[in-house]
Amino acid sequence: MSFAVPREIPDPVAFAGDALAAQGALVEPLDGGWLAVLTPTLASDLGVPETCTLATDPDGVHENAVSCAIGSPLLDRLAGSARASVPFASLASAASAPRIGQARSLAERFAIRNAVFDVAEAGPVDTLYWVAWFTWRADVDDRYDGIFGLALRGDDGSEPDSALSVLVDPTQPANGLTLGLFGPPPPSQALLDLLARRAMVAARAAIGPACAAVARRHERDHRRIEEYFAALTRDAKAPRRRIEPSAMADKIAHLARERDSKLHDLTERYRMRVSLEPVAFVALSIAAVRVELRVRRRKREGTLVLHLPATATTFDRLTCAACGGTTAQPAVCDDALHVLCQECVPHAQGRPNCQAC
Repeated sequence: MSFAVPREIPDPVAFAGDALAAQGALVEPLDGGWLAVLTPTLASDLGVPETCTLATDPDGVHENAVSCAIGSPLLDRLAGSARASVPFASLASAASAPRIGQARSLAERFAIRNAVFDVAEAGPVDTLYWVAWFTWRADVDDRYDGIFGLALRGDDGSEPDSALSVLVDPTQPANGLTLGLFGPPPPSQALLDLLARRAMVAARAAIGPACAAVARRHERDHRRIEEYFAALTRDAKAPRRRIEPSAMADKIAHLARERDSKLHDLTERYRMRVSLEPVAFVALSIAAVRVELRVRRRKREGTLVLHLPATATTFDRLTCAACGGTTAQPAVCDDALHVLCQECVPHAQGRPNCQAC
């Protein structure tokens, strides 16, 4: 079941300043507020002066002070504008990239199940990750619901360490993130398709305990109905007074039909209806170390790229070219060195059957 997690309300003045900056205004923190210089169009849309001071309590703070307290008109307009026009939030992390030596050491212990490799290059990069949260609800004889998050790298869909998802979790306290002034381009359709596919897999895992509980109750009620009608059938076959065989057969057939009807109704009653809905989408820019591996398989040679983002302790799990899943111990195909997961290539011996070729 889902539950509410208590968290601190962000500073409304800082939120207003970040929101204005994201729309092209110049903002600068001052004692007791923020100084903002807006374009004429933005100032007209929000109903504030082109040069103003943002403050929680504007009385006597500065000239042209504008209230940004909870419930103030400006804060409501900024929040409404954010909800209506921004499909995702753009955040940046100030966390430092891991040490290059640490990344190279991890890369030397990386496992490719059917190929050999050398660590070629390693260096710092800025990389983009997409983090999405989904709510799920399962309606049956009772209602179950919950929430889960997914993260993937923007260029190839690799799955980062869970520490990165925790970093941008909105239920966690302040974690050094800032609002990105210029959002990245929207994710590609291929990336959205990959996210949807993984969300379906994650949803099946999330509803697993609910499915098990419902299956136990279904089996219990099914057994009770079967036992009840089995007892009635036994009594019908051994009547206390003599009846015609045809009447007995009709009664037994009627009991069988009634049993089958109740079992059919029971199946419909325990049929689970599941819905899945995205509720938050974040683009996170964060420092990382990029490590390039020179991979050799039979007569083929190619390059495999690993990323170790800040706060993570392991490389991103690579995207399987065949099924779209992820793997930390890939195999590669003979023809194009496609990355393949354990589900697509359970055994690394012999020539792998690559569905991506």
